[in-house]
Amino acid sequence: MPDLPVNLVDVAVLVLVGFAIWTGYGAGFVATTYSLATWVLAAAAAIVFTGPATAVIAAIAGVPKPLASSIAFVLVVLVVEALFSFTGHLAVRPIVALVRRSPLNVVERILGIPPSVVRSLFIAAVAVTALVSLPLSSDLKAAVETSRFGRVVSAQIAALQPQLQALTAQLGGVPLLVTKIGEDETEKLDLPDGLQLAPDPVAERQLFDLVNDERAQRGLAALAWDTRLVPIARAHSEEMFRLKYFGHQSPTSGSPFDRLKKAGITYSRAGENLAYAQSVAVAHQGLMESPGHRENILRPEFRRIGIGVISAGAYGKMVTQLFLTP
Repeated sequence: MPDLPVNLVDVAVLVLVGFAIWTGYGAGFVATTYSLATWVLAAAAAIVFTGPATAVIAAIAGVPKPLASSIAFVLVVLVVEALFSFTGHLAVRPIVALVRRSPLNVVERILGIPPSVVRSLFIAAVAVTALVSLPLSSDLKAAVETSRFGRVVSAQIAALQPQLQALTAQLGGVPLLVTKIGEDETEKLDLPDGLQLAPDPVAERQLFDLVNDERAQRGLAALAWDTRLVPIARAHSEEMFRLKYFGHQSPTSGSPFDRLKKAGITYSRAGENLAYAQSVAVAHQGLMESPGHRENILRPEFRRIGIGVISAGAYGKMVTQLFLTP
C-alpha cells in the first residue's frame, strides 16, 4: 500500500504516547510495570469470561451476538483492570514511597517510561481492534483503517489469523479474518439465520484500488474493472453467507470456473480470491499475507478484475475477487 499521511487516529496515538512518557516518569518503574501487568491480566480474564457475559448482554439488550461479544469483552477488561488497580495501589504504594526516598529515585522514574509506553500502545491496539470489529460509521472505520497505526494492527491481525480464529470462536464472536483456505477446502461458519445482507460497492472499489496500488508498487500493469464479473462475485459472496460456509467450491454453482462458464465469460486464465473480514483493510492485508491470494493479486498475466463484497453489518464482509486474462 502507498504511504498514507498521518491522520487524526495517528495523532491521537502520538498524544497518548506522549502522555505515557510523562505519566511513566511521574509514576516510576514499579507502578507502571504493575499497571501494565493489570491490563494484560484483564485481557486474559476477558478471554475467559467474555463468553458467558456475551450471552447475558445479548439476552438483556437484544443486540447482535458480535456486538454483544465486543461490549462484553470491553466491560470485563475495564472491571477487572479497575479491581486490580485498586488493590494493587494499596500494595504498591509503600514500595513506591520507599523508592522515592532512595538515591535510585530518578533512575526508577526514568525506567518507568518504557512500560508506560508499552501499556499505552497495548490499550490503543485493543481499541483499534474493537473499532475495526464493531458496526460503526464508515467514516470512523475509514479513519482507523487508513491510519498508520491501524495498518500495523491490521497486519498483526492477518499474521495471527489462526490464533484469532480460535479466540473469536472461544469468545462467541465472528472471525476477524478468514482467508487461508485451500482450493478444495470448505470451512463452516457459525452464523445466525436471517442475516441482513447488502452489496457494498464502496468496499469493492476500495479493494480494487488497493489491488492496483500493490501492482503499481511492483511495476505491474493496473487491472481493468470488469463489470461482468461483479454479479458473479457478489452472488458467491452472498451464497457463502446464506449457506454458512467459506470456500471456492459451491454446493450449488460448483467451482469459480463453472460460475464463469455459466455466465458465458471466456478467458485464457482465471483465478479467485476469498476473504471474510470485519473491514476492507483487514481483508486486503489478509489476502496479501496468504501466498496463493497474493500471487493472484500480483500475477502479471491477469488483466481484468471484478470484486463482489456483501456486507452483513455486525457479522462482517464477505469478499470474492475474480481475476481474468482474456
